[in-house]
Amino acid sequence: GGQVVRCMLVLLRLLLPDVIRALSPSSSRLAYTDARPHVRMCSSRRETLVIDSHLHVWSNGSPPYLYAVEPPDELRKKATTETYLSQAREVGVAGALVVQPANHKYDHSYLEDALRQSDGYLKGMCLANPTLAPAEAADELGRLHGLGFVGVRFNPYLFPQPEGMDSEVGRALYAKAGECGMPVGVMAFGGLPAQLPALHALLEHSPSTKLIVDHMGFFRQPAAGGLLGDAATNDETSFNGLLALAAYPQVYVKVSALFRLSSELPPHRDLQERLRRLLLAFGASRLMWGSDFPFVTVGTAAVDYKQAVEIPSFWSVPELDNQAYEQLMGGTAAHVFGFKA
Repeated sequence: GGQVVRCMLVLLRLLLPDVIRALSPSSSRLAYTDARPHVRMCSSRRETLVIDSHLHVWSNGSPPYLYAVEPPDELRKKATTETYLSQAREVGVAGALVVQPANHKYDHSYLEDALRQSDGYLKGMCLANPTLAPAEAADELGRLHGLGFVGVRFNPYLFPQPEGMDSEVGRALYAKAGECGMPVGVMAFGGLPAQLPALHALLEHSPSTKLIVDHMGFFRQPAAGGLLGDAATNDETSFNGLLALAAYPQVYVKVSALFRLSSELPPHRDLQERLRRLLLAFGASRLMWGSDFPFVTVGTAAVDYKQAVEIPSFWSVPELDNQAYEQLMGGTAAHVFGFKA
């Protein structure tokens, strides 16, 4: 009976525009407006495994977990492990991949403790340290893998220039990641085109290493997020370069940090066509959703965590059938990072 009622309510929303979240004058969080969820929302939340493939946690800055870089003031105390876990479990997220934040840089002790405390609910992606000699950098990556980290982030701007990620240390790290079975996540914050030559070289040099392109390759620049209007532009060369990477079967894409990629308020319907093209190029089994918590919760296009999880369910994309939706929202991440399905 309850299932039928829920389905009837969804069908009513399909017929009548509705505002599902009110904009509170006392809050910076913006609402979905005229939201029309898919009929799949009739299904129990338990029927879709949701794994957040991209988020960050950090300490409140107190010893022993000091900052290497100060977080934004409004997020200083809002991204602790405890804060995230309480929100994720309340929403029904089944697991999450935590990416080492810039705030702690190469000190992984806070994330190490978070992984231990979560009893498998969280998995970790460490940050590669290209300031070390190649052999030393690879050994450090092996050490972190031994501590339970399942992936490694490459920040291209930390690598020696002008070679960048295709430097000697970059190749050593990338090859070691493959040996350890650790996918490499690339954060091309300044845009993908400048990083594509190095990525192609690494993919050819170590084809057994999985590569994950964060946030659809940051095709919208600048990547600060929010409603930037004419101050931000979509780089079609970047997006086409991302699509071309589908020729490598070991390349995956995070459909994540949607507020950085959209020119619209949530649920960011201008990204539907982008997702359609990604589905056609990569298939759902190589795409994974991620929130970019806690950054998704602040700014002019802010949502709370529950809303962030729900955004893709408001999209209407022919190729995003139930099976593809399940892959996007958790199946791919479960397979790639070893979460229990």
